Parts: sequence; C-alpha cells; structure tokens
Amino acid sequence: MYLSFSPTFLSQIYYILMDPGTHATNNLSSKKRSIAIEINDMAHTPHDKFILMKLNLLPLLLFLSSSVMAQEPDSSSALFKMREAEQNFAKASVMYGRNAAFVENFAEKSIIFTDKWISSGKQFSKDQKATPVVLKWEPEYMDIADSRDFGISSGPWEVGEYRPGTPPLFTGYFLTVWKKQADGAWKVILDGGGTTPAIKDPKHKFSFPSGADKPVPNPPVINVELSCKELLDRDKQILEEWERSPLPSTYTEFLSPNVRIQLSGHLPTTNADTINSLIAHFDKNLTWKSSGSGAATSGDMGFTYGLLEIPGKPEVIKGHYVRIWKKQPGADWKIVLEMMNF
Repeated sequence: MYLSFSPTFLSQIYYILMDPGTHATNNLSSKKRSIAIEINDMAHTPHDKFILMKLNLLPLLLFLSSSVMAQEPDSSSALFKMREAEQNFAKASVMYGRNAAFVENFAEKSIIFTDKWISSGKQFSKDQKATPVVLKWEPEYMDIADSRDFGISSGPWEVGEYRPGTPPLFTGYFLTVWKKQADGAWKVILDGGGTTPAIKDPKHKFSFPSGADKPVPNPPVINVELSCKELLDRDKQILEEWERSPLPSTYTEFLSPNVRIQLSGHLPTTNADTINSLIAHFDKNLTWKSSGSGAATSGDMGFTYGLLEIPGKPEVIKGHYVRIWKKQPGADWKIVLEMMNF
C-alpha cells in the first residue's frame, strides 16, 4: 500500500505551513503543537489517518540500503560548481528566507508542483508571503550530463522553527534539476520533493557517479526537442507495459542498475531487493500522465514529470512524480532516479 496523503490533505498542510497568520506568535513551540493537532484533525479519511499512523511508526522500520562512500568532487569541475550553487541556495534559505532564496536561484522558467505543475516557479515564489519557519536542506547526491551544463541534485530537507535546538516540523527529500545559464550562473529549472520519516543523528554523505567530476572532451550535441520527445514516448511506454503486466519485473526493465528510488514515506534507496519490494507493493491500478520533459544538449540526460493517480472507492488517490533518465550511445533511456510523492 502506498503511504500517501489525499491531495486536499496535502494542500491543507502546505497552506498551514505557509500562511503567516498560522505562525504569528512568539511562542512557536506551542504553535507547533497546535499545527500538529490541526493536521491530525484534517485527517478525515481512513486513508489519511492510516498515513499519519505510518509516519509515526516509520522511524522504527528498517529498510535495506546500499552503502555510499563519501566523495569530494574536483574543485575545477562543473559538478563542483553545481554543488556550490546548491549549497549557496540552501544557505540563502536560512539567511534570507525560503521565498527570497527561490526567487534568486530559480530560472525565469522553473517548474514546481503546488497543487499542480506550473512553469512559473520564480514568479510563484515572489508572490508568497514570508513565514517565521525555516527550510533547510543539503545536497547528498548529484549527477551531471556530458554537456556539463545540466544536472540533478537530491538530498534531505527539513522545515522547522528558527530557534536552535528545536526538532523539525517536517522532513523529506528533494529532487532538483539545474541548468547553467548563458551568463555562467547555475539556475533551478525543476524542483520537487516528498516527505520521509526523520532520522536520528543523520550522517549524510555526498556522492556522485564515478567520473562525473571529470571533463568530457567534445561531447555530442543532440537536438533537445528530439530528446524530449523520446523521453515522453518512453514515459508512455512504461505506462503501457505496466498496464498490461503490473509486476516488478515489468517496471525494473526501465530502471538503470544503479537507480535511486525516492518514494514519499520511505527513505531513498539504491538497494535492488528493497526497490523490488517497494515496486511489488505498488497498487496495480497505478497510472500516470506526463506533464512535460526536458533534456541536456548532449542527449544523455533528461527528465519527465507528471501526475500520478490510483483509482479507488470512495476516493481517488493522487500524486506527482519526477523521473531522471540517462541514455548510453545505442541504448534506450533508463531511469536513474525516480521520485514519487502522494
């Protein structure tokens, strides 16, 4: 069974956190308790109540995960510069506030999910009111296209009070797509994420694929529109195959051997056994609809994003997804990172 909130439930949580009136108090500790009570009261459906129970129990559950060695990229590499941009973005969120940081680091056309996918993330952030809660995050995993001007970043985030020593209100993992602009600055072109259980004493280690911090001489230049079409076709193909045979073996055919899976309610994993177990618990009626795609000029990395749906009675469960794809010469596109949030 998916660990997911109904769309109305999720949007209510979002607006409670983002509405300055909700937090307009000097006693944020007592307000935090009231927020928790208010969110608990919003769980009207059995599904929502079940998820709240699961989120409380999840820290006690153990999931297999593959060990990752900490790495430090070459300081002259594009990957290093992209990580530096992510780190500065995160610092700005703490120093100047989430909205100001997003406005500064989002590209003019930046895709985010609110209660739907929009491509005006920069303007959306400009229009939001400031709130006395802080959003923190750090990059844990990155990869970059052969063009070295297009890449991805993923890592843990948390929303909490500004007062030091207080536990986070919510935790999760993000997935961001970066693109180097004409002026050399790295900007966010897609930003997404999902909720995960909190980990006590987390020890996050930064990692990246071998060679990602090395230059690629004479990378190919591929028509981006063609790559985007291939990605959307691939997104459609996996759905068609899944609808015919909703089995783990069907889904894993589209996954890279080193795929990273980020499902809401679960910690990210690259462990094959864990991934097979997670897919085995997918609802067999799961379906999705692509909303768009993007790709590097080198034609070896791209993304698709869209909406998820599980038909059911009395309610339909909805969510959203982002898939990061990579392609080797002469081979099909394979998913290297998948984020699903319900």
